[in-house]
Amino acid sequence: MHSKIAIVGLSLIAFVPAQTDPGPRIDVAIQNIRSQVPGLSVAVLSGGRVIYAKGFGTISLSETRPPNPDTQYRLASLSKPITATAVFALVDQGKIDLDKPARDYCAALTPLDGAPTVRHFLMHQSGMRHTNDDEDESIVGEYPRLEPSLARITKERLKFSPGRKTLYTSWGYAALGCVIESVTNQSYADAIRKLVLAPSAMKDTTFDSPSYSSPTFSPGFRMSGRFLPSVIVDTRFKTPASGIISTVNDLARFANALIAGQLISGASFQEMVAIRKAPEDDRPLFTAGWTIGPTNLGTLGFNYNGSMEGSTAFLVILPEPRIAVAVLTNRERFVPGVTPVVREALRAALGLPSQ
Repeated sequence: MHSKIAIVGLSLIAFVPAQTDPGPRIDVAIQNIRSQVPGLSVAVLSGGRVIYAKGFGTISLSETRPPNPDTQYRLASLSKPITATAVFALVDQGKIDLDKPARDYCAALTPLDGAPTVRHFLMHQSGMRHTNDDEDESIVGEYPRLEPSLARITKERLKFSPGRKTLYTSWGYAALGCVIESVTNQSYADAIRKLVLAPSAMKDTTFDSPSYSSPTFSPGFRMSGRFLPSVIVDTRFKTPASGIISTVNDLARFANALIAGQLISGASFQEMVAIRKAPEDDRPLFTAGWTIGPTNLGTLGFNYNGSMEGSTAFLVILPEPRIAVAVLTNRERFVPGVTPVVREALRAALGLPSQ
């Protein structure tokens, strides 16, 4: 996995054949991890409609407040496929060429000692490093435009020649946010609303800030012998990488719209999920927006996970059978029990026996 995972509240979605009811199997899988998470939400879709939706546990440590499929969680790095989708929507509009240097669109990238393309940034092959814990905890403040947030990283040398290998990078997706802003002449948030959220009907998806609050929002938790409130960090300098807040119902709408071709063209979707190995990699790790896998289900799968202070997020899509499973949680860092829940939901959606 490319980022740390964990759980304290969780939301899950699956696209399933209409004749299959994955609910009982998902119920059992979730009960197996209830002690590891304060609360979770589950929704199952088939053929574009919700056929299963439940909430479990609580999103509060002081009182019982059950979550539901419209409970909001921080997406962490699961924000990245949404950013990638916006890039491909602009490719479809003829405003972005994937194989042009990203600096052609985002002037803030001009100081780089190389010229990584838009595709390089999408695939984590730009040579730009990942954000570190010190940056995540110390960079604060609003960034109405993303160019200023890139000032420090563009002074550093790239870790390798663009395209040679893979290095996971949230800074790289912040750079893609700058590309989006430059070609649309809009803020990243406004562009995402127009290109992804509105056409997907993602009515409860928004953008994070340290002061964000809503009656439907689940705050995050950490485990330190017992569950405690998470430290709140400011993601506004890298919103395209990890600064979106959403719900399981909205993630279902996003996955459905993406697979159905409502957000980007079929040709762009094929580019998004095309598997290409960089010359110095042992194996391909990422496509232009997704992590490759799971690979043991008899069909190509793609996923993204994210973890930050207070949340864990997971989304899997299986394009050919048009199945997707998404998990959102409000506990930070990796909880091993989440993986079996996702696996069982996928297998139930495919009509495969439990493992």
